[in-house]
Amino acid sequence: MKKILHASLLACLLVMLSFSSALAQRTITDQLGRTVTIPDSVSRVVVLQHQTLDIMIQLGTQDKVVGVLEKWDKYLPGAAKTMPDIGSMPTPGGLDTVNMEALLALNPDLVFVTHYAPKDMIQQISDAGIPVVAVSLFDAAGDEAAKLNPDLADAQTAYDKGLRDGVLLIGEICNKQERAARLMQVVDANQAVLKSHLGDIPEAKRVKCYMARNNLHTYGAGKYTSVIMERAGGVNVVAKEITGFKEVTMEDVLRWNPEVVFIQWRHRSAAEELRNNPAWQQVSAIKNGRLYICPEYVKPWGHALPESMALGELWMAKTLYPEKFKDVDLNAMVQSYYNEFYGIPFK
Repeated sequence: MKKILHASLLACLLVMLSFSSALAQRTITDQLGRTVTIPDSVSRVVVLQHQTLDIMIQLGTQDKVVGVLEKWDKYLPGAAKTMPDIGSMPTPGGLDTVNMEALLALNPDLVFVTHYAPKDMIQQISDAGIPVVAVSLFDAAGDEAAKLNPDLADAQTAYDKGLRDGVLLIGEICNKQERAARLMQVVDANQAVLKSHLGDIPEAKRVKCYMARNNLHTYGAGKYTSVIMERAGGVNVVAKEITGFKEVTMEDVLRWNPEVVFIQWRHRSAAEELRNNPAWQQVSAIKNGRLYICPEYVKPWGHALPESMALGELWMAKTLYPEKFKDVDLNAMVQSYYNEFYGIPFK
């Protein structure tokens, strides 16, 4: 009889411990400054932001993802290289929309959204009892934290701190703290190589740069696309006149007359258009054959993400000032990074 009682008590205790564990919670602060209560153990995640999905892949937590954003292949074209099943995953929403019926069917522990997701979208998910975590990867206060094109007084510091905070936050949520710390360690080490080789270049001697695409939209002050050019020792010719992502005129481009034009990989079709356009042929960069396509494999090198800060800035600096980086084996650094954090070689 005693053995039966002991067995019953033990079974009850195990059930209670299991129930208690299931209810265990903790609080985190997202990059909108919101305090969010999440389960202590997160195993089912819906990701409605491509930057967060990229970081989760690098942290080795893609096995927790049960749903992804619509058009993920547009925003994160290389994701299938490391998540072969992503093409068949449910897509219960996008950057600014959510299908609540589809979301609830996935029974997620948590949903990641972008910092500029509409407030009513965040509220709708929260009201359903699902924790929502917003990620921006830049540091800003007040209303600026929720803007697609924030007004950042010191963009370089804002992106440095924001990336670190965002990576460590995702690592904390997914219980990958050590991996997140290691990722930032490599970013810091590679940036140290960049700074030590580049040195201080007076603004008057910096290469004048412009980021083009297949129309006359470009990136001004406050965008990481502008920051990456500055960190590589260049000057974004539009930054003093334009903030955020804006359309300019051909007359503007001719007036700025950049010495180098960069194009992101996803807009690479614009390269021939620029080379063959009589108006662009008057621009110094095109005349002198200094049009370069920024690399991309999983995510473009030009977004405020770890691979941009660890590799993209170095690539751009070496492109602008090859003599300063003769002893830097960038290919070896790239292969080391992709093998460690993506588990694949860069091809």
